[in-house]
Amino acid sequence: MTRSIILAAAAAALLCLTACAPHPAPSSSAHAGSTTSTTPTTTPTPTQAPLPADVLFEISVTATAPNGAVAKLTETVHAPVTTTDQQTADEAQLDNECDSWRTAFSSTQFIVGQVQAILVSGTWAPNQVIVADMAGYPVWQGDEQPFQAFCSSARPSIPGSARAVSPVGGGDADTDGGWAIYTYGLEVDTDPSTDSGGPSPTDVVLSHCSIQLGAAAHSSVFASSWPASPQTRKGLACTFGGS
Repeated sequence: MTRSIILAAAAAALLCLTACAPHPAPSSSAHAGSTTSTTPTTTPTPTQAPLPADVLFEISVTATAPNGAVAKLTETVHAPVTTTDQQTADEAQLDNECDSWRTAFSSTQFIVGQVQAILVSGTWAPNQVIVADMAGYPVWQGDEQPFQAFCSSARPSIPGSARAVSPVGGGDADTDGGWAIYTYGLEVDTDPSTDSGGPSPTDVVLSHCSIQLGAAAHSSVFASSWPASPQTRKGLACTFGGS
């Protein structure tokens, strides 16, 4: 047998072995992109941190002015105390601004509130007035102006921080003179009897109105219903309580 014949026979045998050899199994990852499914992730709903033990409630609202400026206002009201941290000065101011407050209740305690106004964006015009409501006979200090009269609601400055002190009845929160019979919160300076249609183009609009009750408010039957019953006047108020 010649050399060329031997080489041709060897090549034919090699081709046969290659064709007859078993093929490798397809890779399990070859089409992974079209068959793999992913489990959707969910973002946990944020929970509010508990209020300090001495806080009755905290009211929050967003205010948007006609010029587009946005502010966030918060009113925090503390549980009644027999004396405040500034008792002498508070009593002197009550004597000066609130007639007959000393005889209003058979027993008297005091609630202290703070109104914090933060300017989120834009420039807040001084004529865009928001009114802060507080229980009973409040006197105010800080970044605010009286609204209509002393010993009543006030006009907090935006931005700014104001403090209020009001005497209340020292008995049950839900009885006459108790802190839970009053109205609290923030509202736009309009006449409630004529604004049934909601804000006009020149009014501030209030939104995202909410209240968080603290543990100190749990003894009040009235206050327990407040989170479900905000008084919004179609965007002109964010108040709770009262009649």
